[in-house]
Amino acid sequence: MISKYSKVAIAFHWLIALLVITNFVLASMAEDLPREAQGALMAPHKAIGISILTLSLLRLFWRFGHKPPPLPAAIPAWQAGMGKFVHFLFYFLIIAVPLSGWLMASAHPQAPPVDFFGLFDATMPIGKDKALAGIGHEVHEVLTKPLFLLIILHIIGALKHQFADRLPFIQRMWP
Repeated sequence: MISKYSKVAIAFHWLIALLVITNFVLASMAEDLPREAQGALMAPHKAIGISILTLSLLRLFWRFGHKPPPLPAAIPAWQAGMGKFVHFLFYFLIIAVPLSGWLMASAHPQAPPVDFFGLFDATMPIGKDKALAGIGHEVHEVLTKPLFLLIILHIIGALKHQFADRLPFIQRMWP
C-alpha cells in the first residue's frame, strides 16, 4: 500500500508548481523585450505571482492541520532530515518570492496598479517609494535563483528515489 498525500495537498502541489513554472517562463520571455512588450507579459506574471502567494499560504495552513504521509522505511535519517529542510525552504521561497515581487510592483513610483486578471486592483496599500521598490526587486531577484535550483533538485531527487532506489515517491504526490 502506497502512503499518499491528501487530494488537497496534491492539488496545491501541482497547481503551485504549474504556476511557478509559468511565471519563470513569462519572466524569461519578457527579459529582453522592449518596455511596452514587457508589460503584456508582466501583467499576468504579477497576477500569477499573487495567486502563487495566496495558494502557498493556503497550502501552509492546510499543512499545519494535515501531516504528510510517512516516508518509506528505507529512507536514511539524513535524507529524511534533508527532505524536511527542503520542504521548509520551498515554503519560505514560494511565499517570499511572490511577496517581494508584489512589494516591488506596488511600491515602484512608475509601475501601473497590480491588476489581478482584470478582476480587481491588487496593489498593496502602501505608498510609492523607489527605495522600497528597489529592496523588493533585489529580494525578488536574489530569491528566484535558489527557488529555480531547488525545483530542479526536487525533481532530480524524486526521480532518483523513484527509479534508482525503486521507492514509490512519485506515486505519493501523483493525482
